[in-house]
Amino acid sequence: MLDLAFQSTLTADDREALERLMFFNRRQREAETAVTRAVEMFGSPTIVAEPSGVRAAVGACPDVQCLFAIERGRRSDALAGMVIYLRTSVEEVLVLHIAVADRYGRKGLEVVAALIRRVRATAERLRGVERMTMLDLQGRELKITIRAVGAAPVRELRPTGARMPEGLPARAS
Repeated sequence: MLDLAFQSTLTADDREALERLMFFNRRQREAETAVTRAVEMFGSPTIVAEPSGVRAAVGACPDVQCLFAIERGRRSDALAGMVIYLRTSVEEVLVLHIAVADRYGRKGLEVVAALIRRVRATAERLRGVERMTMLDLQGRELKITIRAVGAAPVRELRPTGARMPEGLPARAS
């Protein structure tokens, strides 16, 4: 199992690794249909340098969010992958791009799953978000339910301090 940490920006020293991940990734061909569709809809991804470091952006969407997966190593940390996403409406978070560093091979699925779990956890904390949408490798939409339409988050169903009826197990938080 990979030891991953997550952050929204990288240091300026990580720019070259980010360029390799975003623009020179050997596995990019496998997702060509999805990448083309995302670029047609929202513009090309770019690297933006800011005083806080570097991050990814997308041409037509200044509000995109970026999350980097960093593998913690014995000697140094390494950029394992990234996801670019944005809230397209009150109800939806859209994942635009996911990339995993070439060296991860089969373990790349572990990096993708960890990134998606993080984006989903973020979406769950946003008021009104009902679904997360992603494009698969063939460019088809995959929708993941965050919460049912009109449903309140579980933590809001019971007032603070309310007790469970006798005979029912308390729910673990």
